[in-house]
Amino acid sequence: METDIYRPQDYPKSVLAKIRAMPPLAITIANRWMRGWPKVVKMHLKSGEYLGFLKEQEEKERRALADPTTHHLAHHEIAELYDLSPKPPMPGP
Repeated sequence: METDIYRPQDYPKSVLAKIRAMPPLAITIANRWMRGWPKVVKMHLKSGEYLGFLKEQEEKERRALADPTTHHLAHHEIAELYDLSPKPPMPGP
């Protein structure tokens, strides 16, 4: 789990403060999204949807990782089993 936020300067100060207050898993997800899909992240930040998407993804991943029947699997295998996308939600047309 990560505790440092990747490219903190790309987030509005209010959003950055809320991300810093979230669990390490949420920071890991935020970093993955910013590293892989920065344009999508910036679109969600602009629309105001980002924090909702991040909280929802963190809850899904936390539930999946807490499943005692999957502890022998790697995180990417658990994500695949639970059909969790590594990407942020893609904007509609």
